[in-house]
Amino acid sequence: PLDSTNYATWCSDIKVVLLERDCWDIVAEREAAPVVKEGDEIDARKLKEFNLRFNRAYTTIYRNASPQYRTIIEGITNGAEAWKKLKSLFQPDSKARVMALKHEFFSTGIEPDESIGLYASKLPA
Repeated sequence: PLDSTNYATWCSDIKVVLLERDCWDIVAEREAAPVVKEGDEIDARKLKEFNLRFNRAYTTIYRNASPQYRTIIEGITNGAEAWKKLKSLFQPDSKARVMALKHEFFSTGIEPDESIGLYASKLPA
């Protein structure tokens, strides 16, 4: 589950799950609910299938977050909104965040007997 240390890998893992469940385009906001045009009849099956995937997107994100982060998104039922809310929490797009990450990167040194893999895992995502 998502915790305070694994946002980058969690994102990748959940994206794969959402792709497998045919929900990623909904979360990425590339797919919207079928629209009923005046005079047209919408296919009830298509709408039901979309609503199922729409709900599945949110529940997948919710169920794969640790309890402390579930509270942040529990009032939301839209997977795309939940995704954006978590992203804004873990990846704020500010100059201060960029400067803090640069500082953390340059202050993280490799130990003499440390493998490159272990060193890389200590770097901020």
